[in-house]
Amino acid sequence: MEEEKRFKLSGVLKKVFYKNEETKFITAVLENNQRVCGVYFDTDIEKIVGEEIVMTGNWVTHKKYGIQFVFDTLEIKEAELFFFLTKIVKGIGQKFAKELLDKYEEEELIKILNETPEKLLEFKGIKEKKLNTIVASWQKFQHLRELGSFLSKYGVTSTLITKIYSNFSEVENLIEKIKENPYILINIKGIGFKKADEIAKSLGIDEKSEFRIMACLNYTLREFCDNNGNSSIDKYHLYRLLDEALRFNNQELLYEDCIVQMLAKEELFVTSENRIAPSMLYYAEKRILEFFKRRKDERLFRKIVANLDEYLLRKEQTLGFKLSQEQKKAVELINDGQNTLFLIGYAGTGKSTSSRAILELLEEIVGFDDIITIALSGIASQRISDTTGYTSSTIQSLLVKHKEKDFFPYKVILLDEASMVNSVTFYQIISKISDDTIFIIVGDDGQLPAIGAGNILSDAIKYELASICKLTKIYRQNENQAIAVIANDIRQGEVPEYKEDYEDFKFIDVSINNYYALKNSVSSNDFASLRLENSDMILHNILNISASFIASFYTLIKQKDISKALILFQVITPMKGGLLGVENLNIQLQRLFNSSREQSYKAKLYEYKLSDKVIHIKNENMKCQTMSMYKSNSIDFIERRVFNGQLGLIIKLDFEEKKCIVLYPNDDMVVFYDFDELNSLLSLAYCLTIHKTQGMEYENALIPMSFSHYIMHNTKLLYTAITRAKKMCYIVGEDDAFKSACKRIETTKRESVINDLMQISI
Repeated sequence: MEEEKRFKLSGVLKKVFYKNEETKFITAVLENNQRVCGVYFDTDIEKIVGEEIVMTGNWVTHKKYGIQFVFDTLEIKEAELFFFLTKIVKGIGQKFAKELLDKYEEEELIKILNETPEKLLEFKGIKEKKLNTIVASWQKFQHLRELGSFLSKYGVTSTLITKIYSNFSEVENLIEKIKENPYILINIKGIGFKKADEIAKSLGIDEKSEFRIMACLNYTLREFCDNNGNSSIDKYHLYRLLDEALRFNNQELLYEDCIVQMLAKEELFVTSENRIAPSMLYYAEKRILEFFKRRKDERLFRKIVANLDEYLLRKEQTLGFKLSQEQKKAVELINDGQNTLFLIGYAGTGKSTSSRAILELLEEIVGFDDIITIALSGIASQRISDTTGYTSSTIQSLLVKHKEKDFFPYKVILLDEASMVNSVTFYQIISKISDDTIFIIVGDDGQLPAIGAGNILSDAIKYELASICKLTKIYRQNENQAIAVIANDIRQGEVPEYKEDYEDFKFIDVSINNYYALKNSVSSNDFASLRLENSDMILHNILNISASFIASFYTLIKQKDISKALILFQVITPMKGGLLGVENLNIQLQRLFNSSREQSYKAKLYEYKLSDKVIHIKNENMKCQTMSMYKSNSIDFIERRVFNGQLGLIIKLDFEEKKCIVLYPNDDMVVFYDFDELNSLLSLAYCLTIHKTQGMEYENALIPMSFSHYIMHNTKLLYTAITRAKKMCYIVGEDDAFKSACKRIETTKRESVINDLMQISI
């Protein structure tokens, strides 16, 4: 086949008309008014306006814009190295770049930077620290540029290219490895099978090749488990998903062959007839089952106290409360020597009170320092510590602190907010719990299940994997406090008495009069206009209520009580899009809470400012410091795992280093984000989805209620949202939408390895 002819075009870049931040596609014009377009990856195109450029590409005729030059390469004609040294490589300014190019020819300088960078120490003002910055930045730039020019042809964005480089920076001949098997890229969050497959097709890889099918199978199974919370899948359901992804039709034999190979390599496991699971989830849940079975009939001691009633009578004087029969049962089970206990209770049933009573009983036989309470988030960890009086830690901090040890050095471990903990995290915990450690698992099975695969709390209750104490009686300090009662009515599919005058709950009715009659009598356009107008009124009410918390928010920040500022007030909504979705509400609330005119950074969706409340949105190892390190201007960094859902405050925007610096006060972490990471790792947090608030508790919470969110309305979501409020819960919106949500019982069941294995054994 005859090779397509390429043309060259040069000229001074005059103006950029359009640029897509994700794809890096730009449209611009040269000084002679010639229109050019294409993908430019090396840097921000705006930085080279006024520079003379050389392009290779082809001429095309556009219906609207006429003759255009579509380039596949674009380079700066003169002093290209000078440009990149001064504008891209960190640590080299114009003065130093000029010195370097005065002393060395371009090729010689590139060789020095690549092979003998220590020669730069001969120049005035260049010390080891600065040299390290220059070398690291130069190497990254060189590799990224090569990788970028290769991958940008396939529509891979600059952010993803940076991620790919970070993940594979130790891999030699990376471009060759990608050409050989582009499916290695699906391990990068944001690439996915579809994008990797597009690259593979461009490289001529056979659509029925085994590694294509296996890559798709692995990716599809992982995505299915992550997105649906399942840890196993019916294989015929998997085949349908593969047909859809691969655009095949009834290729079961191909799939069977790949599954047989993956079973032989123990990458997959059969959990029951026609059901399979990925190895990581299979091992995690199988070993969780073994853990509970091993401990079920064991007793660590006969009794802690001989006369429990007498002990509890004495304790009531110091505890300041009297235990109910249900709560006494939990204490009794531990007193009788149970080494594992599930303490399950709905909102307001006294889980924290019972936890404290259990731990104080155990302190009769172990030391105070032998007891620890743990939770997934820093805020939840702090809360259980405050309510019980015992030392607390996040799960991750505990795992990191004791990673070199076989077992945690504690005799009693209490896990709070267990409904939030998925299979893999639960396995990480129990794998470090010794047989002589007492393990207490506290949770609310009325809440949404964990983010990620598995349904440990629900499965444990269903199959009675350990002793269970269920708390059902709701406690309220007075008749005017109703959050727990209202939430529990909703949990059972009942409409509560929600319009009474309560201290801690208020429903602000913003409804369309005669909603159903209008829906059936006016045109769809007119009805849509009415809905939009009503949503606007709901939004107006939300902003009015929110405004009353601004002064307190900034008072807490000035007092350096960042933890309290972050949980003072939270807007919680079911969906991302629309007028009352997370994205618009965050923008509107930011205008209200943070009207600062100081320099800000505009990412794809949000603009980030100093003192913004933010949330980390993806489990990721991050470069960070402790607060003491940060205050002392330390140049050292540590790597810590930052979890999806952690709340923080922006304490600095460093425009010179292009860093957004966020304090996570409950985790004693100051995390350094590159500006180009913000789209994928951070979000404003004035408003959050209900799923993002799991395990959290806020002094005041506000929930919009609209028929536009109907698809997301159910009892479990609403119960979870309302029980996030500690002091005051506001619901603002449509009366009928609220009543409908109260009656819509959530019936989705997660499929799990534990369930599969237990069904076999029954």
